[in-house]
Amino acid sequence: MSPPKRRVHRADTMPNTIRRTSDHVQFAGTRVLVRELPAVGELDVPGGFDHFCFCYWPCSREPDGMSFRRTDHERENGSPLIIAPGRPFQCEWKKMDTVVANFQLEPAFLEEIAVSLRIDPRRLYESAVRTVTLGEPLESLCRLLMHEVAEGCQNGSAFFESISRALAVSLVRRLVPTRPPLPKDPRIERAVRFIEQHFPEKLSLKEMAEVAGLSTYHFLRVFTSSIGVSPHEYLIRCRLRYAQQLILSSARSRLLADIAVEAGFYDEAHLSWHFRRVFGQPPVRWLRQQ
Repeated sequence: MSPPKRRVHRADTMPNTIRRTSDHVQFAGTRVLVRELPAVGELDVPGGFDHFCFCYWPCSREPDGMSFRRTDHERENGSPLIIAPGRPFQCEWKKMDTVVANFQLEPAFLEEIAVSLRIDPRRLYESAVRTVTLGEPLESLCRLLMHEVAEGCQNGSAFFESISRALAVSLVRRLVPTRPPLPKDPRIERAVRFIEQHFPEKLSLKEMAEVAGLSTYHFLRVFTSSIGVSPHEYLIRCRLRYAQQLILSSARSRLLADIAVEAGFYDEAHLSWHFRRVFGQPPVRWLRQQ
């Protein structure tokens, strides 16, 4: 049996092309690398990245000879692509010799954005490689964030995070085309407010369904269709967001076990398991990146 292919982490690819990064910014959801690519080059990532990778170049047309290749050797020319985590990827180019921005987006960050837009986050992984059609506001946001990093992020972490979130919203909407929004279901809105107000408590599916005035089975189906995740997953993500706030505000002055219980988890192990599942790393390592 051949060994599993290793996923490439953030700093593993083409380090000699990097001119500026956002590494000193206090926001872990997005990393931006401003690269100066050579005129001719290629990149082979057999194990895939550990993040969503999106590349932007600020010019009116694609450089001559730019092509991306999937593992089945199909080529994609034209618009920029976004590559999903863990998917084998190859890229080659000619006559480029230009500066590009490489946006590395944490899976948990894009999933959080998808949930906020009431899009099933699993749809982000439907394709290994997707074409992204540039247009407003996405192109302006790419250009603005690239310029911010090229200038050393002089406007600070709050500015960087706000533009990153706006870019992520625009990108998710491009990746997952949505039908015209349906009128909000007041029954589901009541349940959402109830969960957001009582998430530290032990909430059962039956309690949530009763707040919505629906049977348990019907509530589960309607909630998941409307919000994009199940009621239990929405509850867990509310607890995780609160736990993140507590970890950041208290730093190392509080035990993680106490934070876990306050956020609604059984214990530290329960919090750490979900934290690693959603954010891809344990709480202590996540804190070090903030």
